[in-house]
Amino acid sequence: MPPLNGIRVLDFSRHNPGRYSSMILADLGAEVITVETPRNSEKPLSFQFTDDTWYRYLGMNCNKKSIAINLKTEKGRDLIYRLVDKTDVLIEANRPGVAKRLGIDYETLSQRNPKLIYCSISGYGQNSPYATRGSHDINVVAMVGSLNTVGTKEGPPIYSTHPCISDVTAWCFTLTSIMSALYAREKTGKGQFIDVSITDGTLFSNWVMNMRYLQAGEIAERSITPTGSDIAWLNVYKTSDGKYIALSCQEPQSWENLCRLLKCEQFIPHHFTIGEKHREIYETFSDIFQTKKREEWMKLLDEADVAAAPVYTIAETFDDVHFRSAGVITEVEHPKLGSVKLLKDPLSLSDTPIEPRMRPPLYAENTTEILSTIAGISESKLEELKNEGVIE
Repeated sequence: MPPLNGIRVLDFSRHNPGRYSSMILADLGAEVITVETPRNSEKPLSFQFTDDTWYRYLGMNCNKKSIAINLKTEKGRDLIYRLVDKTDVLIEANRPGVAKRLGIDYETLSQRNPKLIYCSISGYGQNSPYATRGSHDINVVAMVGSLNTVGTKEGPPIYSTHPCISDVTAWCFTLTSIMSALYAREKTGKGQFIDVSITDGTLFSNWVMNMRYLQAGEIAERSITPTGSDIAWLNVYKTSDGKYIALSCQEPQSWENLCRLLKCEQFIPHHFTIGEKHREIYETFSDIFQTKKREEWMKLLDEADVAAAPVYTIAETFDDVHFRSAGVITEVEHPKLGSVKLLKDPLSLSDTPIEPRMRPPLYAENTTEILSTIAGISESKLEELKNEGVIE
């Protein structure tokens, strides 16, 4: 039996932090119901949220059910209240204040269901001076100082869209908070409010740069070398076939192994030397790495016990023997697309295995089922609500 079997989750979020978090909860056995907006509403949403065949929708909604209710109507809110009465966890990711205007804020819902765990995800948290400011990944990494360290000193900061660092930290803190609240509820019998600030979580996660500044007053800067790192033992090197290898020799033995492999024993004492010496080492290593192909170097580096990895394209990643042996891809049948490839959840529990990835639901596919079985709405009433545009 999956670990979260019997837990029901209502997910009102639309973007990655909430949707990915609830998908992992679904993988762990929770019944996750995404609450969408009817596509016949006065203000239609972007295809990014409504196209149930788009890769973004497919990638964030596995193992879930989908309903569509117009929260701006009194009848729509009443339907939500009926579902909340029988819900364990609610996730929403609006800007602070929006949930209250919609009548689905924690104060309102917890009066109906004191055991409800209510998780609110926002860019800056509920009480920040920036609470109502819009926020996406590029804004967050800019705010926490990370964006300013990527690139070279001669150029502007460089933003990488993959992965979205702030989304990853948001999943971590959202899931940790929800699991903790569920455990606490077992002891207290009460739910609680969870305030997830994506920006605060991203800052907390960047412990290396933070502690370097807090303890030594050092501010991380963009690099001199074009690879983004001024450290020879932590860098990217081009090989003769135009490909790249990423090295990390933090341990003295690994650094010594690398220097001996490259016949540069004179650099062994300069492992942690800073400044121009590492520029000299980097340039020397760069010339040497361009004498062999990437796969030749990988074989030698593995034999020398040096932590290294090929810099892959995404196609190369999925073709690598490690990922093929791990079985990271699963295929499901989709009513619109036929056979669809999905990522397999990497969580592995020996006694409480997680749910296999099921296809994402079609948009609003489960509205009738959920409202009839959980909220107790009759078939005739559901038809009436559909005709009125309250549900889809």
